[in-house]
Amino acid sequence: MSLVLNDCRALFALPAEVSYLNCAYMSPLMSESTRAGEAGILAESQPSAVTSNDFFERSERLRVLFAELISATADDIAIVPSASYALSTAAANIALESGDEILVLDEQFPSNVYPWRVRA
Repeated sequence: MSLVLNDCRALFALPAEVSYLNCAYMSPLMSESTRAGEAGILAESQPSAVTSNDFFERSERLRVLFAELISATADDIAIVPSASYALSTAAANIALESGDEILVLDEQFPSNVYPWRVRA
């Protein structure tokens, strides 16, 4: 599969004079994602309209869609509340022995540093 990266500037709300390249640190949200987030917040302003099934159906649909995107199965996809939670879970479950080395990138985001410091 080949991927052609076209000019995607129109998908984001970044000012025209900004070329933001530090997405490993924190990426800008696509305008569509911002609208979806705003819609979610508005929906929660009426909690009596939110059912327990809403939590499960949406996340299951998301797992299926993401799995299709990366040629996986929904069972391969875990939804976690934050990157720091996922990294802490991964760090706690990777077998390490005395003398093993843990490498992280310079200026790495803190959520990918703290769990490894705890393990070290």
